[in-house]
Amino acid sequence: MDNQLEKPQQITFDITDRCQMKCVTCNKWKISAGDVINKELTTEEWKKVLVQLRDWLGEGFWFCFSGGEPFLRKDIFELADYADSLGIKVASMSNAFSIQNLYEKIVDSPIQSLNISLNAISNPLIHDTSRGREGSYEKALDSILTLKKLRDEKKSKLGINIATILFPENIEESIPLVEFVTRNKINGIMFQLLDDAESFQAYSVRSSSQTSTYVMPKELRLKYKSMAKRAIEVINRLIEMKQAGHSIYNSFEQLEAMKIFFNNPDDILRTINCDVGSTNYAIDPYGDVRLCFNMDPVGNIKENTPEEIWLNQKSAECRQLTKSCKMYCRMLNCNFKHNFANFNKSFLQRCKNKIGKILCGIK
Repeated sequence: MDNQLEKPQQITFDITDRCQMKCVTCNKWKISAGDVINKELTTEEWKKVLVQLRDWLGEGFWFCFSGGEPFLRKDIFELADYADSLGIKVASMSNAFSIQNLYEKIVDSPIQSLNISLNAISNPLIHDTSRGREGSYEKALDSILTLKKLRDEKKSKLGINIATILFPENIEESIPLVEFVTRNKINGIMFQLLDDAESFQAYSVRSSSQTSTYVMPKELRLKYKSMAKRAIEVINRLIEMKQAGHSIYNSFEQLEAMKIFFNNPDDILRTINCDVGSTNYAIDPYGDVRLCFNMDPVGNIKENTPEEIWLNQKSAECRQLTKSCKMYCRMLNCNFKHNFANFNKSFLQRCKNKIGKILCGIK
């Protein structure tokens, strides 16, 4: 055990596997809600976790409700209120498909940041197809604009953000989405790379990935290849927009790394080290704790305190495994470290040279 290890920086409560969507980027929706709802941690068990985290990390830290769809938990506002009473800051994400009757509650709650998924702005069909539910675009758009209006009327501190996954069909939507955010004075937008859908299995059925021998599925690799040149051009434009003051949450470092990734995903494995095991702490709906969502649990919150799990032997082994990991989730927003000091700088420069040739049509 390493008692000198720093405390985690990214705390996630995956409070449910349940979801109403059928996203092509995720497989969680394939489970039956009836099979898992009675296995989830109870309200009191989550409250106990909050107290233990506060006692360990102190007041003022952030955690994020995730899932599945967090607002399917009827006690989410009770948990948010309890966290607030402990001096803990609360964020959440949502697909916005079933929150229309919760607008007032959300704005009045202590949730300080809400990320709503939106994969297109000028073509509703792109969003609906990616989410697997007709009408999901209209509901997401209504949620963003109505919550913003209510937030402003009530002078609430709720931050409203857009979360967008990049894939071949929507890459050109990126610029209009940023313009939409600026025009409507939404707090900001963050872009997420498309990842292997097998990485997003329900925790109730998930088995760990063989991270040291992982190979990207051929279909996913072909998708990246098909959009590489367009994506690099779009990301260059996003960098310009961020420099001009548009509220794009991705760091410049991450945007630069995205260009390397689109040019050749394997280059990112040689360019960026993953330190997820030293920064992330995720508790799933059943109490299992993971430092990496693709690896085995390192403990269960019903059996040990958060600090005991963080310092145990399984956590140490997980951190060691990240050194040989061959997966690309190090590029996801929750995992990416905004620090080029950890990058292989000579290799990084060679990648930039190759990208320049691609944009110029030189092979």
